[in-house]
Amino acid sequence: MRTNKIRKIVQTRYGGFAKAASSAVGFCCGKPAESTCCALEQGLYAESELVSLPEIARNLSRGCGNPSGFANLQPGEVVVDFGCGCGIDVILAARRLGTHGRVYGVDFTPPMIERAKQAVAQADLRDVAVEMLDASLEDTGLPRSCADVVISNCVINLCPDKAAAYREAFRILRPGGRLAVSDILLSRPIDAELRERLQTGWAGCTGGALPEDDYWSTLRSAGFTELETVARHVLSDRELDDMARCPGEAFTPAPAVADLVRLRGAVESVKFTAIKPPSGDVA
Repeated sequence: MRTNKIRKIVQTRYGGFAKAASSAVGFCCGKPAESTCCALEQGLYAESELVSLPEIARNLSRGCGNPSGFANLQPGEVVVDFGCGCGIDVILAARRLGTHGRVYGVDFTPPMIERAKQAVAQADLRDVAVEMLDASLEDTGLPRSCADVVISNCVINLCPDKAAAYREAFRILRPGGRLAVSDILLSRPIDAELRERLQTGWAGCTGGALPEDDYWSTLRSAGFTELETVARHVLSDRELDDMARCPGEAFTPAPAVADLVRLRGAVESVKFTAIKPPSGDVA
């Protein structure tokens, strides 16, 4: 599928979700009582974090991790959230940075940016500079070497050009800057026929998921080093079913049951960090 068509599919699905589901309850693709793929059930966000968040941020969150929780954020740093969605990780990062910090939330879906702005306003982040950018991850428009940290939560898998997204992350990070990313990847190769069917519909968070070796190669080709896996989790059958419909079955047609069966045990949520070398230039 062509890159522009994939972008349009993702933008339409998540934009529609942001417009229609602002009062929905739950995280990744379902209500907590119905879905174990959500960040709440996996315990990735502390209860103290969740209760402090605006309802709109909780209700619209779609992720597979809590990157600000393992990014080792320091007061005064500049953080960029790649694919900020409703702004949940923007808010949590901002609260760790103190009065001199700054957070940029980047998303190319205008309705999500609007929801994120609402959430940030309700979170009352007066002491931290927060700016929401309607831009693609491949071209954020931010200055070179402007950020200390780039975080991302279950979004890179949706990008049709992951190499370009990671090159952009590398470009905007200062030398010595770091990544903290939660994402979905394939822990083993799948056959070409199955992969083509998943990609044809760009189904949920599975259609764009890369095999693990390809994913790490993409990172290294962009220039990143010191890749370290923080945690990884093989999706259960229920989690896989939910992920394949993300952001919800009203917006993403489910893959065939037989295809999901063939994916069992092959899809993982992975949390990792990486570094732009202190002497790093754009790859």
